[in-house]
Amino acid sequence: MDRVILHSDMNSFYAAVECLYNPEIRDKPVAVGGNPEKRHGIILAKNEKAKKAGVKTGEALWQAMGKCPGLIIVPPNYERYLRYSKLSRQIYNRYSDQVEPYGLDESWVDCTNSVKIHGSGEEIARKISTEIKDELGVTVSIGVSWNKIFAKYGSDYKKPDAITVITRDNY
Repeated sequence: MDRVILHSDMNSFYAAVECLYNPEIRDKPVAVGGNPEKRHGIILAKNEKAKKAGVKTGEALWQAMGKCPGLIIVPPNYERYLRYSKLSRQIYNRYSDQVEPYGLDESWVDCTNSVKIHGSGEEIARKISTEIKDELGVTVSIGVSWNKIFAKYGSDYKKPDAITVITRDNY
């Protein structure tokens, strides 16, 4: 039997968390980054509206604001992100005790021994996606495959809020 590996990636993580705490900015282009008044720093994360305007992670604030004049830039709050990261891992641990974090917003979850209890890898991914959305208020993209490489590829393949299954037949 093949292994069942999930790679979970919370979408626009820092920006999504900031929008939870600031409902008035939810429908606007938002980025988490340095201090625009001091003209200092880079973009650490951005929401979908900012992405559509061409804002890129790692670019200077002035460049991002040039592409997206209405961009709202908020400072990072790592305590919040750590809290959400821990909460997401608690959800993953409902399905497997083999959770390997990869940064604050990504984890691999080996569900090989869980499918008899919780259903197929895709079913587990759907449950995790729903629970992350309902309990944390953010979305997640999840790749499901027989190894970590293809699971990661799957989580990157379609975003946001998607599940992609990569099998030996369709890779």
